[in-house]
Amino acid sequence: MRFLYCFIPFLLSVVGHAQDDFGWWNEANNWDGATDWREYIIISPGFMGPNALPVPEIFTGQMDSTFVAELGIAGHRSPGDDTDNLFTRLFTPLFSERVGFDLRFVPLERYQMTTATRDERRSRDFDGRGTAVGDVYLATLVQLVEEQKQRPGVLLGVHLRTASGTNLGGARFTDSPGYHFDLSAGKTYRPQGGWIRSVRPYLMAGFLVFQVSNRGNDQRQNDCFLFGGGVDLGFTRVMLRQQIGGYLGYLDNRDKPIVYRLRVESRFGGRLNLAAGLQAGLNDWAYTTGQLSVIYRGR
Repeated sequence: MRFLYCFIPFLLSVVGHAQDDFGWWNEANNWDGATDWREYIIISPGFMGPNALPVPEIFTGQMDSTFVAELGIAGHRSPGDDTDNLFTRLFTPLFSERVGFDLRFVPLERYQMTTATRDERRSRDFDGRGTAVGDVYLATLVQLVEEQKQRPGVLLGVHLRTASGTNLGGARFTDSPGYHFDLSAGKTYRPQGGWIRSVRPYLMAGFLVFQVSNRGNDQRQNDCFLFGGGVDLGFTRVMLRQQIGGYLGYLDNRDKPIVYRLRVESRFGGRLNLAAGLQAGLNDWAYTTGQLSVIYRGR
């Protein structure tokens, strides 16, 4: 009995201490004492990490005809959040050159947020730093119309985002699935003479959906118009790509990200090539991103 009298106060103190671990968060977010903390996280591209709800790839109306594997690193910088991550992409044709499978994944992300950004995002990371594993993106690409001399190529993309991402408490990934559809069209022109060997303008439009969690609101998903466009310039050993794209949600909670993208990719003629990219936010996107990657293309 004497042991129990000594042990019970100790146990209560441990439980009390565990409950007080997030006292700072309860006070910063005026927690009501009952609502699940997950309902306080704002599922929006403007209130999460750069890999949570990114602007999808802008397709050119034409897909690769061979196996492609890409491995790279990315650094995202903003006034309140610095993030670095690995990224991967695998693509392979299926059945024919008109149908393909695309997989994208961020296997590791490291981040550091300021206290102000941590509190604005209602993050539960006391020190504002940590790691996370990203979502897996799966896509089926279908070449609906093959490009010919008098008509552009038309490509359909059907994309699924899994709920594999971790660290919702740090406002890094959403812990919920999403999907989008896109239709792109483009045509390649080949100027006679000069340094530029090819010019390919293209446009893309689609529909993007992701789940949200708004306290006191029955709305559980955000439906967005997806858009993009750009031009690819082909030189003897280099491809230069410039794009502008984004998506427009309707909840008006920083859910209208628009970005500019620049990418330079080597074309050495072998199986291995290098790529470097830059992305800058134009609206509802605070990050400036730099990328470096190695690309393997089958024959």
